[in-house]
Amino acid sequence: MRHSLFVYDDDDQLVEQMAPFLRSGLNDGERAVAVLDPRKWERLAGALGSDADNMLYVERDTFYTRPEAALLGYDSTLRRFVRDGATGIRVFAELPRCETEADCDLWLRYEAIVNRALEHHPVWVICGYDTRDVAGPLLDGALDTHPETLAGDWERSPHYHEPEDVVRSRTPAPTPLAGLRPLELDGGPRGFRDILSTELEAAAVSEPDAGNLLVAAAEVLANAERHGGETSVRVGRVGDRFVCEVSDDGPGIDDPLAGFLPPRPGHAGGAGLWVARQLTRQLELVPSPHGASVRLWV
Repeated sequence: MRHSLFVYDDDDQLVEQMAPFLRSGLNDGERAVAVLDPRKWERLAGALGSDADNMLYVERDTFYTRPEAALLGYDSTLRRFVRDGATGIRVFAELPRCETEADCDLWLRYEAIVNRALEHHPVWVICGYDTRDVAGPLLDGALDTHPETLAGDWERSPHYHEPEDVVRSRTPAPTPLAGLRPLELDGGPRGFRDILSTELEAAAVSEPDAGNLLVAAAEVLANAERHGGETSVRVGRVGDRFVCEVSDDGPGIDDPLAGFLPPRPGHAGGAGLWVARQLTRQLELVPSPHGASVRLWV
């Protein structure tokens, strides 16, 4: 895998660099993907001509809704291309607009995780950063998350940091939550599901969110019971969200990428947290002096 940063300041630069990049891959029998807003795709497709018909175009803002969804989207698409015989895939993509510091941190964590999540795929991802649209903090952070940048030619970035370090530094510390109620865990998995289902119904959680949380919480609880020792669960509403917090007295999870990396065939472990991240709006890892908690939000 190659994960590269391309910084530009007008549409002509975009076309001049990216049209040959994508066309070269197509000429070599590779697959090509563009994840852009419609205006930029129209400009790039015009330069590519008939080659654009052989590409997969994905509208940026419908694809980049959450980092977890984007990681799933890339992994499943790349797997499909490889199953169909592709020996290489080229991707040119741009992130959604980031209006706040929290948005910047969210998508910079994603950019860092991509280096691990897609490292086993035969793919070259070039991320476009348009200085007309991209906030300065996002551009500065992008230098930390891309191993190479375009400066006349592709060069190794002296600013690159390991993904784990970027994610740790840009993940806000979880805040304590007051008012969550403990759940009884008698009755095994079926009993837990019934009790949690009753709580979700009483809290008027929507049926889709409730169904997703029931699966996610069951995965997390099973992991806690398997690896963490004594377990407990607290639930309740926090603002307009419902929270389920699963705690144990084990050593906790030290890996900041836990649950972000798509499960790979033949590599056991990690699937439970991956499923839980996909099914919830947010998953927080909460350390404590007496163990750790996984906090699920819907």
